[in-house]
Amino acid sequence: MTNAYSQDRQQAARGYVHNAFARLQRPKAEPRAIIIDVANAIDMLCYAHVRHADLRALMPEYSEPLNAALFDLAPVLAEAVGSEIAPEDLYFLLGSAAALITAPADEFHPDRLNYAAILSARLKIAIHRQLLGGRGYPMARAIQQNRLMSTPRLPSDPIH
Repeated sequence: MTNAYSQDRQQAARGYVHNAFARLQRPKAEPRAIIIDVANAIDMLCYAHVRHADLRALMPEYSEPLNAALFDLAPVLAEAVGSEIAPEDLYFLLGSAAALITAPADEFHPDRLNYAAILSARLKIAIHRQLLGGRGYPMARAIQQNRLMSTPRLPSDPIH
């Protein structure tokens, strides 16, 4: 690996960490904004971690502020996702995401990366379920209604 390539990867990692922190610092006007910003911030931490496994050594100035930002948002995030993610799962996964920048690169860093990615995915699923539920699942209802209406009935079938 060339030195320039390594420097490019480090610079990219720095940019992702900076953007993750900026996402967490943005004002949150509604619960959906919290979910979206945390999911995006975790994605950026994952991207950074892929480019440089020891983010704590690369950017020690972000370690504690980013960790604090994630955990300051944790109770509000737990409320925003409601029953979509159990609180104990949410806190474990948040801890894994925070450890991407607070823990040294060790034998568990691939696990932390995977758990952080799982959290991001689950947050995105939660937001999409909330958006669909807010609309009353109109497409699913229409499909179900069309299936019910197209089911052949025998003359002996009761119609209730």
